[in-house]
Amino acid sequence: MRLIGRIYTTVFALFLLAPILAIAGGSLTATNYVTFPPKGLTLHWYLQIFQQRESIGALSLSLAIGAAAATLATLLALPVGIALTRFKTRFNGIVYLVIMTPAMLPSVFLGLAFLVLYTPMGLSATPLGLLAGHVMIGTPFALSLILVGLSAFDGTLEHAARSLGASPFRAFLLITLPQISWSLAAGWAFAFMISFGSLEISLFLSTSTLVTLPVQIFMALEWSPLDPALTAISSGLAIITLVVLVVAARFVNLERFLKRA
Repeated sequence: MRLIGRIYTTVFALFLLAPILAIAGGSLTATNYVTFPPKGLTLHWYLQIFQQRESIGALSLSLAIGAAAATLATLLALPVGIALTRFKTRFNGIVYLVIMTPAMLPSVFLGLAFLVLYTPMGLSATPLGLLAGHVMIGTPFALSLILVGLSAFDGTLEHAARSLGASPFRAFLLITLPQISWSLAAGWAFAFMISFGSLEISLFLSTSTLVTLPVQIFMALEWSPLDPALTAISSGLAIITLVVLVVAARFVNLERFLKRA
């Protein structure tokens, strides 16, 4: 049974990684069009990315928006998570469902809704509007992971600190926050990945001068779908996502997270 389990896990992992491996392999081809397996091996298309100001600008914007949105989403989700776990009311379920709604609705619908809402407010096609949309779609994921950490936290530790004279804020800062830091890091990482890879939201809130990396890839596909440079950019995006996952797993201790989840 153990051998069967290993074979199943390996096949399933290859099935999930196959599209990423195909993109990465196609970006190494020496031809002027995408082909897999690649015909020859070259890093030319990766080097070409650094010569394109549009690609560097789009990548920089995606990283900045992703980091800012993940940080704001985590800061917003933390007090909500604390309130949901410490104050049991009949409205907790409603509050939770409202916050989780953006994660359950189609992204195209959300993008159109943001456009309709932000246009009268003067926020459409602005960095602030784009950031606000990304914060909204990242908050549900940050909240879900923060709730896992808060539900696993032993509240008696904080009560003991307060009984020894610590103020509520000091007890939270020195006792609770370090204990749930792993869930905060996981929530931040997932919110960042959701924001960084968001296409539909960014597509509705972008302009010709405010373009994220997924939007640039989508627009370029219309004119040159077989351009190896696009596969190089896409594989770079996948690499950044995997790096965030690996770093988060390293600092979060993924095994402990899965046990507590």
